[in-house]
Amino acid sequence: MNLQEQISRITKLINIISETEVDYFSEFMKLGTNSDQIEELQDLLGLDEITGTFDEKTEKCVKEFQEFSQINVDGVVGPETRTKLNELLGNELPGWKGCGGTANITQEVGNNIENGPSVISSKDIVGSEWRSCKSWTRNGGLNKWGDRIKISKSPSEFKISYEGPTSGVSMAHATGGGDTIHQVYNILVCEINPFLSQGGMKPDLDGINIQGGKSSKGGTITIRVPLMKTDGVYQLDRRGGWNHDPKSNKMSNKCRKINKSGKECIGPVTKIITAPFGKITEYFITHQV
Repeated sequence: MNLQEQISRITKLINIISETEVDYFSEFMKLGTNSDQIEELQDLLGLDEITGTFDEKTEKCVKEFQEFSQINVDGVVGPETRTKLNELLGNELPGWKGCGGTANITQEVGNNIENGPSVISSKDIVGSEWRSCKSWTRNGGLNKWGDRIKISKSPSEFKISYEGPTSGVSMAHATGGGDTIHQVYNILVCEINPFLSQGGMKPDLDGINIQGGKSSKGGTITIRVPLMKTDGVYQLDRRGGWNHDPKSNKMSNKCRKINKSGKECIGPVTKIITAPFGKITEYFITHQV
């Protein structure tokens, strides 16, 4: 085979590979922006009209997809949303039926429950009605604070870590910043419960591990929540205070009411951490929905 034949053969192989490559999403998209990938986005999500313009219908559809994917709902195609879109593109995210075709208020979960699938309302997700969770989402969530807050999740563990000022960062409901490092506990609930709503996972309260320290940027805190396999849908709830003890009464009473209703509630379990930023006392419970 001469050189020209070799070049021709290589060219054909390159063309074949190029034709089979998946064009993954890589661009930032939001209401009012223009992008070559908007038509691909609209087509993938199943919008009726492919306009190439990121309009209000596209934003609404993106929010529905974000809620379906159990990620921050802001209508913006940032890094977290692109990851989920690319999973959908690669057939790694089953269940999406297109905008309007996938319920965005309720979702089927817990397929291993004796009576078949159960339905959990978005209002049953602990934290969905919290002022702090609404503010966390409204202020950008992980899309804005991803440089300081890291989250990893799997069927066996949910982990959240923060590195930055102990106060002075405007997140959650801490006006003007406030006790920022303590808000990580609120963000934990805001992020873990949509994940738990998929069903089949129960937090191991006794195994919760919290570590805090100091960095050149201020403070660090890492919260690990081990997850166990279970039937049904469980949620995590907490009550705590920075440099004060709010007591366990509220969590105890909530568990008592849930147990009386016939559902399981475990806790409260006390977790205390003392670090350079101060002392945080937390009371955790987990319960069936």
